[in-house]
Parts: sequence; structure tokens; C-alpha cells
Amino acid sequence: AACLSLYCYTFLHELGHAIVMLSAGAAILDFSILTSHVTAEGGNYTQLSQLLLHANGALLPVVCSFVFNLFYNKKSKNVLYHFFSYLAAVIPIASMIAWVFLPLSYINGKAPVGDDVTHFLDACPEGFSPLLVSAAAAAIMVMGIVFMVKKEIFKTATYVVKEIRA
Repeated sequence: AACLSLYCYTFLHELGHAIVMLSAGAAILDFSILTSHVTAEGGNYTQLSQLLLHANGALLPVVCSFVFNLFYNKKSKNVLYHFFSYLAAVIPIASMIAWVFLPLSYINGKAPVGDDVTHFLDACPEGFSPLLVSAAAAAIMVMGIVFMVKKEIFKTATYVVKEIRA
């Protein structure tokens, strides 16, 4: 379930980038889950599509996780289902950590080159505060955690693990 969850996350992350590339009229040259990248050629990118290109890798998995877990069935007896549902919720939320902290590195001129967050901030209009990105990512994380608690995803996954150990 863990491998499947990571595979699904990586697929959705790269698909998020690819969707924006295709919507900008680019041709996809390479799409790889194993090496976690997608490359394209051409396309007519606006400032908005540039922002979406870099943000959609993180946002598509979050949205898909939310939709998947809307239908979460805490009464299911399938252990793998609960474990997968838990990971499908946690992994996209955890991926937002970079979007919380890397803008702080960006402000100090120490953001990693080639990262989606760095590219996103480079594409932002002049005068845009990177702290807004940090705040938005933190809000997404909090909403995701609240959603997991309300749907009892964490509680049920913990219970299932305890049952397995017993």
C-alpha cells in the first residue's frame, strides 16, 4: 500500500504539471514516474499558466486526495484500504511542507534551484510576498488535517494497526 501510494502521488504530481503544459499547447516529450519528471516542448505560457505549471504538481494530488477520501468508509474491514486511504491523505498534505518553508529560504536568497516552489516564486509578480505562499500552504495543511480528523481516517488507521499487532 505504501509503494502504491507513493506511485499514485508521483503520477498525480507529474500529471499536474503535464495538464498545464498541454493546456498551454506544449507537446509532452517525456513523462516518467520512476524518475519523477515530465518534459515538454513549445507552448504559449502566460504568467498565470507559469504559476499553475509549478503549483499544480502539488495541488493536483491534494485535490485528488480530498475527492478520494470524501468517500472514505471507516467501516470497511480491509486493512490495505485503510492504510492506503491514510497514506493517500497524509502524503499530499506532507508534501505541502516544502511550500511552507521554502519561501522562507527564498526570502533569504537560499532557495534550492530547480524546485517547484522556487520556480513558482520566480514567476510571481514583482512585490508578491513569498510569505503568502507559506500561509496558503499552511492553510491547506491545516484543512487537510482537519478533514482527516473529521473523516476519522487517522483514528481508523491507528485502530487497524493496533488490531494487526494484537
